[in-house]
Amino acid sequence: MASVRFADMQSRPIEFLDFTSLTLDEFQQLVPPFEAAFQAHMAAWRLDGKPRSARQFSVYKNCLLPTPEDRLFFILTYLKTYALQVLQGRLFGMGQSKANQWIHVLLPVLLTALRTLGDAPTRSMTALAQRLGVSEADAATIVTPLTVKNILLVNALLMILFLSDTYGGRVHDKRIADATPYPLPARSRLLQDLGFLAFTLPQVEILMPTKKLRGEDLTREQQWANQALNQRRLRIDHVNSSVKRCRIVKDRIRLWKKGVRDVVMELCCALHNFRVRLPRGSQ
Repeated sequence: MASVRFADMQSRPIEFLDFTSLTLDEFQQLVPPFEAAFQAHMAAWRLDGKPRSARQFSVYKNCLLPTPEDRLFFILTYLKTYALQVLQGRLFGMGQSKANQWIHVLLPVLLTALRTLGDAPTRSMTALAQRLGVSEADAATIVTPLTVKNILLVNALLMILFLSDTYGGRVHDKRIADATPYPLPARSRLLQDLGFLAFTLPQVEILMPTKKLRGEDLTREQQWANQALNQRRLRIDHVNSSVKRCRIVKDRIRLWKKGVRDVVMELCCALHNFRVRLPRGSQ
């Protein structure tokens, strides 16, 4: 069965970026922590998800993902293209059931690697408070990117500092924000859209467009202020677009295993931070 291999794709940088959302240089920097996380995982667990009790993990001669690069290429391709698992398996020379096993092993492995690198957003108020205590937070923005909703806290450098729990699409934005009282430093400035109307934080300046009331027009000053905020909002739209490079968070997700949707969203946010953090010369 013909299959896609990292060794074949690395000589085609444009296609490689289309398959993985990463440049080859970015990919190579991610390989060592990814492989370390993979080996640690496989020391405790089998590929079928059962605890390892006897034989140590080793790569068999007929393994379809024999190298660290092949394994990382496999899971990044799945996140970026979000093919049906039967197609993902065909791409890599395996059946659907084996593809499913690899996906559910490599998703948490990749997340562990990105957490080790410090690129994953914080998930608790305590961790966010610690992070903001040592980070510049002169400007921050809340955005809501998906039908399956999360709240993202993004700083002026467009790094995603915090990712809320995952909520159903019918839960109102402000309700999620109320359940997530961000510990922003005093005198921070928080840019948010009208979906968070009436949401406030103590000693934090809220920047929000002025809402046009029925039967009334905005003043020229209000229009100018709204335009200025919208220009800043465009930068946050770029964060949304960067996270959604991975089609798995852009399309309707078909993974139903408990907790996997939350893992996927954190992964895609961490990949955004990973790309932003790297020097421009490596992108």
